[in-house]
Amino acid sequence: MLFYEIPVQYRTLLLAVVFLLLWLTMMLLAEAVYQRMYKGFGYFFLPLVVINYIFFQLCLEEKYDMTFWAVMLYIVVMVVFDTLIIRLVIRYRHEHFTIISVKQGLDAMEEGICFYTENGLPQFVNKTMNNMSIELTGETINDASAFWNRLKNKDITGENKIIYNLEDMIIAKTSDRICAFSNRMMDVGGELKEMVMVDITSEYRTFEELLAKTETLELQQERLKEYNRNVTAATIEKELLNAKVHIHDELGEILLAAKRYIKTGDGDRGTVTNLWMRNLKLLGAEKKKEERDEYEEIYRAASDIGMKIEIDGKLPEDNVGKVVAASAMHECLTNTFRHAGGDTVYTKVVEDEDELKLIFTNNGNPPEGPVEERGGLKSLRKIAEDAGFTMDIETGEGFKLTLAIKKTC
Repeated sequence: MLFYEIPVQYRTLLLAVVFLLLWLTMMLLAEAVYQRMYKGFGYFFLPLVVINYIFFQLCLEEKYDMTFWAVMLYIVVMVVFDTLIIRLVIRYRHEHFTIISVKQGLDAMEEGICFYTENGLPQFVNKTMNNMSIELTGETINDASAFWNRLKNKDITGENKIIYNLEDMIIAKTSDRICAFSNRMMDVGGELKEMVMVDITSEYRTFEELLAKTETLELQQERLKEYNRNVTAATIEKELLNAKVHIHDELGEILLAAKRYIKTGDGDRGTVTNLWMRNLKLLGAEKKKEERDEYEEIYRAASDIGMKIEIDGKLPEDNVGKVVAASAMHECLTNTFRHAGGDTVYTKVVEDEDELKLIFTNNGNPPEGPVEERGGLKSLRKIAEDAGFTMDIETGEGFKLTLAIKKTC
């Protein structure tokens, strides 16, 4: 039975199958040549394509009297043959590094990649980059330079926005992620530019969380500093009040002693007179002037009771350091006047890149034994340590008080 004796619909279907086999053979030939597959594949496929084309033409012409069974045999043979060739091609793709495998790998990447010439003509754009371009601008990348300029100019669509716009890096935010784009010149053969997009959503969220925590910690730290300043000021006020109470108590005793001396003559007139003069001077030194500088207050107090303070170096001017230094001078001034019998307190400031030291000595008599930290010295240690200072007392060659603090960067 001749091929043209079968019904038209069947003949048309068989011609379509023959054409598809011809097309498939041509595609396999193109890939074999393009990928430089097994040696000689191209030479084998080319005659096969020619034969397929000739057979297809023979099927189209009635004058060649092509039989139905010949066409069916051709279809069966070519299906089997093309199936074997397809399996070989697939095997080759798995076993060899091909151009197609490179493109498939780049398309499968989560990062976007675009290589383009100086005038913006794309040489390669993977799917991720194209998808991001559609999301940001509504278009695929047909001109890479124009796409980069749109990002630079924040010309993007919808609710998307540009977070940072630097010279060679842009960070864009979409509805579900945050991406960083970089653009640089490459020197590969001719001049090419490379645009890369990286999803930094996780990293950016972490950065925002750290930034928020840092701001919170800074606020808490400032509050703690303010709290320490308030505690320090309150402690100083408390100690001043205790000193005043102590002076007033002593004044009461002096009044009783003076009264007893006047009435009965009991006691020594010189001792009573000295006690009166000392306490009157201390009372004068306790007068408080509002909004007065701490150092000025100490200098005035020293002057009022006939004492001197000599400074070697530059005293701290920050609020906390000033409070600590002034508290130490106040305590040393009081102890020198009352216990050491001196009239001068020496304050030496030693400062380097890492540490600040305040060293206090006096010209009075050295202590007869170890100094017990109580009252003012105990309070001074708390003030100093709350402010970050260390406190050390030496009594070997005379009373020496050292306050030290490490500098922070």
